Amino acid sequence: DFHLITGNPAALALVEWARELVDDALGDSDPERAQFELPKDDFIARVSPLKTTFINHERTKELVRDLVLALGVDPEETYFDLPRLRVIPSEEYLTTGVSYNYKAHRDTWYAGPKSQINIWTPVFDVVGENVMSMYVGYFDRPIKNSSVDFDYDRWVAESRFAAAEQVGKEERPHPLPTEPVDDTSEIRVAGCAGDMLFFSTCHLHASAPNTSGVTRFSYDLRIINMADHREGRGPVNVDSAATGTTLHDFMRVSDLAPLEGADV
Repeated sequence: DFHLITGNPAALALVEWARELVDDALGDSDPERAQFELPKDDFIARVSPLKTTFINHERTKELVRDLVLALGVDPEETYFDLPRLRVIPSEEYLTTGVSYNYKAHRDTWYAGPKSQINIWTPVFDVVGENVMSMYVGYFDRPIKNSSVDFDYDRWVAESRFAAAEQVGKEERPHPLPTEPVDDTSEIRVAGCAGDMLFFSTCHLHASAPNTSGVTRFSYDLRIINMADHREGRGPVNVDSAATGTTLHDFMRVSDLAPLEGADV
């Protein structure tokens, strides 16, 4: 199942903050069309620190906390990971590194916990040609993949911060399907800036090829209720063999304290 929430003031506030940072990074250019004005090296040099600033800025943490609280969660049991800003240019201008077009995957292949809920939000309006592909037929159906080779601690140490170096060819060891993906169940959800698409971390999804003529800006936010995690609630893990966990990256909604102890 998916859930779509529109017009949420807290989500719109986070979108406005993201737009402010995007404007600062890209100067006088129209953000959605800057790719057609800037040399690729310049584009990367602007987008790389933009993404880092958005992820790590204290204002981002405050706005995310406000957003998650607005959803009515238990602030003591709910944790969130810092949101990732995605910048996906059109027409294969850049599909690696800072603008990596994610191939079909589940977040569990990247060592995400199965109780996790993903929230995907566009920063500008999107259409079917620049959103995500959701392969809903694979929710409880395994697909052969390379997640057995993925260890989260190794990813953080060797690959996580190397995005800007990946130009032309993506050499970081992403977990990938090792058999063709049946796309007969593919759906795409387009909408307006600030719309929140909620889906399970176990859904197979990908960055759809951007053929829209504009750069897609969006952010991914991940939340988890630790009571769900402790009780093992969530979909069945049908095919992930990844090791490690992303839970070290999560912080508590109530006070932004990092997740520690036996729950990790």
